[in-house]
Amino acid sequence: MTKDRKTLFCTSTKYNTIILALDEIYSLNDNLQDKAFDKKLHASLNLKGMLNPLLVCTEETFKNSDIRKFERRPVQPEIDQGYRCLIGNNRYKFAVDNGYTHIEALIVESFEEVKRLHRETEIEPRRM
Repeated sequence: MTKDRKTLFCTSTKYNTIILALDEIYSLNDNLQDKAFDKKLHASLNLKGMLNPLLVCTEETFKNSDIRKFERRPVQPEIDQGYRCLIGNNRYKFAVDNGYTHIEALIVESFEEVKRLHRETEIEPRRM
């Protein structure tokens, strides 16, 4: 039996995004246990949808470029997935927890690009 496809799309049309299967993306679950943030994020996603896409890079780009400088958390040296989630791990977790199979993402290819796009797409929790 095939699994039904359920995609979490972003509402922004500003970027040239792609749709990726969640199981193709490695996401670091920080497990911050910030219940207030989780509640706010879930309410926002349920009400407004995902405002911006995840920022991901290919595993090859991560290993062979300066993009790894962006990651301040401990880095998993080897992963099975083809992509790493750089920005949007909480949205990724929301998608998994809510039965989505796919998510809209933007592939970045350099440290400067991920910094620029992070500044453009970052939303303060109070503005979600």
